[in-house]
Amino acid sequence: MQGENLRKGTWLQEEDEQLTSFVTRLGERRWDSLAKVAGLRRSGKSCRLRWLNYLRPNLKHGPYSVEEERLIIQLQQQWGNKWSKIARRLPGRTDNEIKNYWRTHLQKRVQVQQEGEFMNKVESVAHDFNKKNIDVVSNSEGETKESSVDSFPLSDWGMGNSPYENRIFDWIVELQNGYSDKEKELGRDRKSTHEYNPQQEYDTWDYSGILWDL
Repeated sequence: MQGENLRKGTWLQEEDEQLTSFVTRLGERRWDSLAKVAGLRRSGKSCRLRWLNYLRPNLKHGPYSVEEERLIIQLQQQWGNKWSKIARRLPGRTDNEIKNYWRTHLQKRVQVQQEGEFMNKVESVAHDFNKKNIDVVSNSEGETKESSVDSFPLSDWGMGNSPYENRIFDWIVELQNGYSDKEKELGRDRKSTHEYNPQQEYDTWDYSGILWDL
């Protein structure tokens, strides 16, 4: 039918009846030839789409069911916009009809649902993070003012394999028990400006210089 003045636009009721009659007798095949035999001034493609999307007897009309919507959403997420493939899983629905229904009814709904799920995950992570911080603060407030060596494991500071670990450990213990006699003697010999006063509280790091000279 190339070169002929083919009709385009809205189908007339007479054309629908004529197409239905010939498809029923000849079957769904060779649409160019069928259009010519039926006397329709339409292209074979136009006849095929008119039949598949509007005239075939097993078409479903009316609103989509909840099950159909669920299946469309599931298959679209699995296959993407392969509407012809999706239409094979929904008998009576056409690929063009499913595509239009997705774009006008389901796409926005799915986006809102996904955004809501994402925000719920964010809030859940933030809640867990805040809870852990609260637990840490609670544990800190529950500790006594006296420091403990176990509260500051050297391995947490990357010093677990250091050759100075044992010396540091012993040094901290001595500081907790009071300024050691050895350190007193060393302090006097060196005329250190850090005179030990049992009544005074000392910062552990005030004597770090002495540590490395041991």
